[in-house]
Amino acid sequence: MNPIKHNPMQQTQPPPAEMDALMALFNKGRHAEVENRARSLLDLYPDFGFGWKLLGGALQMQGKNALLALRRAAELLPEDAWVLNSLGNAQISFGLIDDAAASFRQALVIKPDYAGAHNNLGLALLKLGQPDVAVSCFRRALVIKPDYADVHNNLGTVLQDLGQSNAAVASFHSAVEIKPDFAIAHNNLGNALQELGQLDAAVSCFRRALVIKP
Repeated sequence: MNPIKHNPMQQTQPPPAEMDALMALFNKGRHAEVENRARSLLDLYPDFGFGWKLLGGALQMQGKNALLALRRAAELLPEDAWVLNSLGNAQISFGLIDDAAASFRQALVIKPDYAGAHNNLGLALLKLGQPDVAVSCFRRALVIKPDYADVHNNLGTVLQDLGQSNAAVASFHSAVEIKPDFAIAHNNLGNALQELGQLDAAVSCFRRALVIKP
């Protein structure tokens, strides 16, 4: 997750020094401390949008329920693409796939070059049974960020499901070239090669995946 940035123009905010300290904690990965301190701040500043954004981010990084915090953040910061993308991820975790797709699309209206939101929209569309549109989302993400290994892997998975094994192999190859320790992509590459009858190459991929993740 990218480091959160604070917009100093927001109103009803706590002292800048306190927010700077919280942001430093977040960017150091001390998310439990951020959660506790953000909740205390929001008791004093309930309409402080950045506080809700920070709380939502801290909850997500701990694997906790961030849906309510991010919904509130989106209400207060409707032009914040990061919040909308994060809200979409939270909605997916609750099975709210249509809502998630809408959040990702809204994020992309605000920030069309948001590669992560294109990827996430693609994943949501897969869950909605729209693989062809998902492929377009993944390809768009890669135009913006060609070295996005996760998207190469996601694209390969969809292409393989669509019966395009050769194209899938190319995508998985890109993923492992960019991220050599990407065990899932090595495994997926092996599966695609196996489908093409390239068994020795497939075995090598499976072995590589197991070296990385025994």
